[in-house]
Amino acid sequence: MTVDLSTGRVLVRCLKDSSGLNQTNLVIPVGKPVQAYLRVISTVEGKLDPVDLSLLSDWRNKYVKSFLTEFHSYPERTAKWLTNYVHQSDGKILFMLENLDGVRLGHIGLAFINWETGYGEADAIVSGGDSPRGLMKLALQTTLKWARNQLSLTTLGVRVRSDNTALDFYKKVGFEETKRVPLRFEKNGDDINWFEDENFLAFEASLVYMIYRWS
Repeated sequence: MTVDLSTGRVLVRCLKDSSGLNQTNLVIPVGKPVQAYLRVISTVEGKLDPVDLSLLSDWRNKYVKSFLTEFHSYPERTAKWLTNYVHQSDGKILFMLENLDGVRLGHIGLAFINWETGYGEADAIVSGGDSPRGLMKLALQTTLKWARNQLSLTTLGVRVRSDNTALDFYKKVGFEETKRVPLRFEKNGDDINWFEDENFLAFEASLVYMIYRWS
């Protein structure tokens, strides 16, 4: 059976276009009974949430060694990333995880969506450090189910550095490793960029590809 993925693409675009500070935004409930909500992070210029910008920047700096691009983040830089990259991409959306009191606990994203094949990846998954035990796992599983049911994505993966302790977390969520590719890094001033290089032998870390196995 052929699945029409165009409605998923339209939904992602509408959600990002309609999200913003002081607006009623879509939330996805997490857990039964509900323990938290996933809220679409605004990417519209002029409607960005300053608290989101501050937390996104602080959390990225805290876990900078987990990313393929290592740099110092700050709200103005994060704002440009949200408006110029996340908002412009039809294959990327970001959610803020909030408890029932509105406290922001972390964020979870979907990215690298291929609307032709129905493939997407979990991305930008960061815990702010105050999440109750098991909540980030449940929130990610909720996001994946939403991607399947609402966006019609049939295959969902994730990529993670082998030196990232989150590797065990993804296994507990339900991801299985499919391959590893050596990584090499290049310095550009204070920034460090990691690149996949299958021919690089003296690698310190590799990029682990994983696929989610539906239970």
